[in-house]
Amino acid sequence: MRTPKDELLLQAMDHALSARTMETVETLAALYRLLDVERCSEDENYGVFATALTRRLEGAAGALHPYRASEVDGGGRQIDLFRQLMEHLPLASAADAVANTLLAGFLRGHEEATLLDVGIGQGRQECNLLRMLAKAGALPKHLSVVGVDPCGASLREAHGALMSVAQEVGVSLAFVGLESPVEDLDAAVWSALRGVRRPLVVNAAFALHHVVDGAPGGPEPRDVVLGRIAALGPVGVVLCEPHVDHHRAPARERLANAWHHFSRVFQLLDTLAVPAGERRAIKRFFGREVDDIVGTVNESERCERHETSLVWWERLRKAGLGPKGAMEAVCPPGVHPAVGLRAEEGTVGITFRDDVLVAVLAAVPREGA
Repeated sequence: MRTPKDELLLQAMDHALSARTMETVETLAALYRLLDVERCSEDENYGVFATALTRRLEGAAGALHPYRASEVDGGGRQIDLFRQLMEHLPLASAADAVANTLLAGFLRGHEEATLLDVGIGQGRQECNLLRMLAKAGALPKHLSVVGVDPCGASLREAHGALMSVAQEVGVSLAFVGLESPVEDLDAAVWSALRGVRRPLVVNAAFALHHVVDGAPGGPEPRDVVLGRIAALGPVGVVLCEPHVDHHRAPARERLANAWHHFSRVFQLLDTLAVPAGERRAIKRFFGREVDDIVGTVNESERCERHETSLVWWERLRKAGLGPKGAMEAVCPPGVHPAVGLRAEEGTVGITFRDDVLVAVLAAVPREGA
């Protein structure tokens, strides 16, 4: 059931899409008069979306790429805010644990192996994976990690962190960093990756939704990337992605999708005993994503292009990959009681109040593909 605040938010979006600037401003002003962000956490969530619509009114000078927003809003870097999110938000930490359980299953029992990690960031997940494998007595004797990330500083941090943990757990580890968006890797790099030590396992956590759109009528870059990954012959591919359509949905539908998804995320956050500073930092992280999804006028500049697990499976199957079986057995210990796990074919959904908000997909080569 829609509330008066919901109706004002949707009206403001309709006015903004129709270039009715004064009506948008008046509707947002009416919404703001109903909000008490200091006392009501739900009102703070409406404020996030109202801010995004205000940025939309500012046009090309409004919404910023989330990973460049700190240069303007004075907040922490998006990658640093993500680290706080991983520490405090069980949606993210549960997805991390499920993904690492799957990755460990692909890596265990081998003398040597290679992990290709798309969007490795600062290497936090991979360090946890090494410790998990060590605790289970399942570490390969030698592990090669190929980290792909557009940020050179993050790659350097990942390298240092992984080498330190490798020494801690006693594994021989080699690290190669590729400073580039994955869709921009050239043919020579993909060719070189075919020569890595086997088996090859691929991880992409909250990364592939950043792959940009290509020219109209041409192949979709996401399909090209997944096809190139499949052509490397991995024994397993693990993806973590928000389970929501912010990619192809028209702007008004995208607003509704974003409201449902992020309001659930904020509701979860507000149930947790998170210090006020960290709570604000996490909401700033998601607020930048809402700015991008709702506030960006030029579609080609949008960064946060999430897709549902069904769409990702269409892409994976097109690449010659199929769902891994026995997902019901993926039950990592220590998952926060505020979230649930829902296992389906090849997918574990991370849920809050029965809504799947994040999906972890495990794919393997399809026979005959």
